[in-house]
Order: sequence, then structure tokens, then C-alpha cells
Amino acid sequence: MGLMERFSVDTIAPEQRRDCWNDIVAQAFPNVAVDPRDEGFTAHLVRQPLGRLDFAYVNSSPAKVCRLPQGRPQRAEEPYFKIHAQHRGSSVNRQGGREAVLNDGDWTLCDSRSPYSIAFADPNQMLVVKLPQSLLAQRVPDPERFVGVRMGGDRPESRMLLSLLRSLAPQADLPSEPGWTGAVADILLDVLALACQSDVPRKPTPDDTGALAHGALAHWTRQVRGHVDANLRDPCLNSTRIATALGISSRYVQMAFATLGTTATAYILARRLELAAATLQRARDIAGGTISDIAYDVGFNDLSHFSRSFRAHFGVSPRAYRAGRSAA
Repeated sequence: MGLMERFSVDTIAPEQRRDCWNDIVAQAFPNVAVDPRDEGFTAHLVRQPLGRLDFAYVNSSPAKVCRLPQGRPQRAEEPYFKIHAQHRGSSVNRQGGREAVLNDGDWTLCDSRSPYSIAFADPNQMLVVKLPQSLLAQRVPDPERFVGVRMGGDRPESRMLLSLLRSLAPQADLPSEPGWTGAVADILLDVLALACQSDVPRKPTPDDTGALAHGALAHWTRQVRGHVDANLRDPCLNSTRIATALGISSRYVQMAFATLGTTATAYILARRLELAAATLQRARDIAGGTISDIAYDVGFNDLSHFSRSFRAHFGVSPRAYRAGRSAA
């Protein structure tokens, strides 16, 4: 294995621990922030690469972890998924409109491309493995299916996976030869693929040519709207991503928006503009946040498109709106 790194905030002054820990976490998991839940916050992180994979063992007192909005476009590392495996304690993992409550031995997958949160009210110990998307897709063709889904530690495949992860938890005396690390990474991915072969409850996928029960469509329309609101800040959000996250067909997503008298593109745009307007109003009250920052924060990646769309929707420019000048 590569060089093992250890980090701790226990020797830092209590009032500085939050900022220090966020700096540490940002190095291991870009675009992630931690909000400690008590003044006596303590945390430890041990990292170690395993070929193209990256292991981490995190031990923390109560906190909430969130993936931040991407912000301004920037050069980023290869998209990756993460295994969140509960070693001790419990946590609530939310992503893509799903919620996975993990206890000892449970695990779930996390997609680095979309917002997510992890909350734990008690001391928490978690094993985290970063898996490049291209590498994972060779073993698990549809990893999005498992994002935000609890994989129970009572299943034989999960026990195998957790046993392997615990045996590989960062430690200084593991071999570092590329052949060894590559072989172990292959074994881990094979065990993960085996664990993902078990049936996970799928959302219903209707026959596109058949009739849909009104109640079912109404239910999934609510789910689609909830997913959009939870992921507005993702600039890649579209009907395909919604369908993948919810486990339904793209046709079903289109029909859900049709019941609202709109399309996915138009609905997402309108909700982003409403969020931008609310943020601009708050920014006016507290004198914070530039218009470009706000645009990127709510999911736009083109400032010209944002300004044109905002004016068409509200009748004034974003700058005038923030200044409190409404359309005539």
C-alpha cells in the first residue's frame, strides 16, 4: 500500500477544531463539510491508498456531514463512488431522495457527483472506500441503483464485504507492491459485486404502452418533485438522472411531469430560479453573496443563461431583483 496518513483534532484548541477538521476532510473528500454537534468535538482520520482505491477510517463524535454544492466549474478528479460501511455506531445517510439508516455491519453506496448528507447523533466509526466510477462500472453496471440504499449486515454477502474491509482497514504493515495491492483491489471489487447481486427492492417500472394506475403515478410524481428539490444544486440534474436515482423509467419521469403540466427541463429551471430569487433576497438582507456565486450555487453553469432566464421569469435582472426593484 501507499503511505498511510493519520489525522486528529484532539490536540487542537476546542474553538479551532471545527475549521481544522473541515480542512482535513476536504483533502480526503473534496467538496465535503462537517458540522460538529457539540463543543467537545473529537475526530480521527486514517487514510491509505490501495491501488486505484482509497481507504479511510473515520472516528468522530456527533456531527452532520454534507456534500457542498459544486460552485464554480473547476477541474475535478475522476467521478467516484464511496462505500460507507458502518463499523461502530449508527448513521443516517441521505442521497437522491433515499434514506439509509446504518447500524453496525450495514453499508451503502454514495455517489460523489450528487449532494448527500450523513448524520449521527452518537460517536461514529465508519469505513469509507473511494471507488473510481470507471473501475466500479466494470463490476457493477448500475451502481446508482444502490446509492442511498441500506445493505444489511445480516446478509452473507455483506458480512463478507465488511469482514474484508475491516481486515484491510488502514494499517502500516500491509505490503505495498503494486501486484499485491492490485490483486487485493480486484478481490474487494469482486466481493462488492457479489454483494450487489442480491435483490434490492426496485421501484416499479411501468410498461410504457400500458395504462398506469392513477394512485401509483401520483405517488411517483411526489417522489420526482421531492428528488428535484433535494438535488436542484446539481448542474447535471435531468430526467435521466432522476429516473436512475429513483429506479423508475425515463418515460415514467416524463409522465410524472406531464401531470404537472410541464416538462423536466422547464420544472427544474423554474425551481432553480425560485431558489435563486429567495437566495438573492436573503443576500440583500445580509449583504452577502455575489450574483455569479448564487447562480452557480443553485445549479446553473452558464451566467448568461441564468440572467436571461431570470429576467424572463421575474421581469427584472438578478441585480435589480436583489436591489429590491420589482417589474412594473
